[in-house]
Amino acid sequence: MRKVTISGKGQIAIPAELRRRYDLKKGDQLILRENEDSIILCPLAEKPLLQLRGKYKDDQEEALSKQLLKDRSVEREKDK
Repeated sequence: MRKVTISGKGQIAIPAELRRRYDLKKGDQLILRENEDSIILCPLAEKPLLQLRGKYKDDQEEALSKQLLKDRSVEREKDK
C-alpha cells in the first residue's frame, strides 16, 4: 500500500513505480471511481472503444460476419 499527500490545490503525485507499471505519462487521463469508502484511479485508454474489441467474443460461436455470409448464400440459392 502506498501513501500520497494531497496538496493545497487538491493534487496528488502518483509514485514513479506505478507510473512506469501503467505507462502513465504527462497529459494521460484517469477515471476516478468511488466505492463505499474508497477512491479508485483507473487509467483511461486513448481509444477506449478499441480496447473493447473482442472482449465479448464467444469462441464457441461462429463469427457474425461468417454467419451472415452463409445466410445470404442460402437466400441466393432459394431465389434461383
